[in-house]
Amino acid sequence: MFAYLPFHKSAATSVLRNSPRQQGMVLILVLLIVALVVGLSVKYASQFQLGLARAESRWSSTQAKSLLIAAEEVAILLFPLADIDSSMDYPDEPWNNPVPLTDEGVEGVAMLLDAQAQLNLNDLGKKIDPASLPGAPERYSESQRQFIRLLQTFQQEIPVSQGEAESMLEAVVDWMDNDDEETGSGGAESNYYQSMPEPYLPANTLAFRSLDELRLVRGFSERPVLVELLQPYITVLPKPNTGLSVNDIPPQNPLGLPGVNRLRLCINSKNQLLPLSDQQAQTFLLSRPETGYANENELNDAWRKTMGGEELDLSGYKVKTEFFWLESTVQMGEQRRQMRSLMQRNEKSLSVVQRRMMYELPRVNRGKKDNENSSELRL
Repeated sequence: MFAYLPFHKSAATSVLRNSPRQQGMVLILVLLIVALVVGLSVKYASQFQLGLARAESRWSSTQAKSLLIAAEEVAILLFPLADIDSSMDYPDEPWNNPVPLTDEGVEGVAMLLDAQAQLNLNDLGKKIDPASLPGAPERYSESQRQFIRLLQTFQQEIPVSQGEAESMLEAVVDWMDNDDEETGSGGAESNYYQSMPEPYLPANTLAFRSLDELRLVRGFSERPVLVELLQPYITVLPKPNTGLSVNDIPPQNPLGLPGVNRLRLCINSKNQLLPLSDQQAQTFLLSRPETGYANENELNDAWRKTMGGEELDLSGYKVKTEFFWLESTVQMGEQRRQMRSLMQRNEKSLSVVQRRMMYELPRVNRGKKDNENSSELRL
């Protein structure tokens, strides 16, 4: 059986009249759904790409770090073969040559450097006799005298007098020692540092842990540009009394600066607190044998002949180094990784003392006007 419903013309007309509007609403809903799907797709695609990039970066970083650590193993294996004379060191020995690092998709280079060809801040901790007068060379150890001379070699950039240099050394000694008694007129202990706008305490640990500590010491905290200028000439090694490795100090200044290497200006007679002139340093440099001084006595003999019979304090100089820096760099596509490893010489080889990843800072390019109007250090 069939049931018949009555047909109303007015209802049919209403449906036909509203149909285009309903169709438009449906189209809008479809477009909204499509837009939502596209947005979600873009979001998830970008998250996937980001996750993929992070995974690739981690993998590249792990591979690069493995290669950098492998460079240490290569140095340990090859050093006994490259160390021609174990009683002394000089720049032309094979250990001082760069070694290429290659792996699948990775290229790099590693180079061993004499860590004692820089002035070790931990050589400066000797207590100063309070009864001795400032200005007397015998008041200081030879490493301390070297530091006083070094501070005076930046006269064009940051002028420091001999008296100021002695006061700054006194502050360094107080920073390192484990008492609270100030040394001389330039010393500084907790009373001084606690009175600063942002107070802190001196290390008093008998040793510097990093070069950055020097920025906190009285006399240096007020001269940040001087601390930057000192960076290529100083280092921090894990023991005192390492001495300055005279054979391996480069003749020229690092970073392409003009003149004789300022560490060479710090080599002077034990009765002198002033640095050498460039001409005096060049004259003494010419007396160095091609393969360097065989021992400290040969160094002193050459000094006496060049400087009219004056004596060096040999306690601050070495011809054989105990510590080396291994500087390694690898490149993977656009990624670059650098590591600096401190290595200590044993009887026959090397061992790793510490390592840290290195990061390059951006360089600041100043215009001519900026350079003329600013006394800040240009990076």
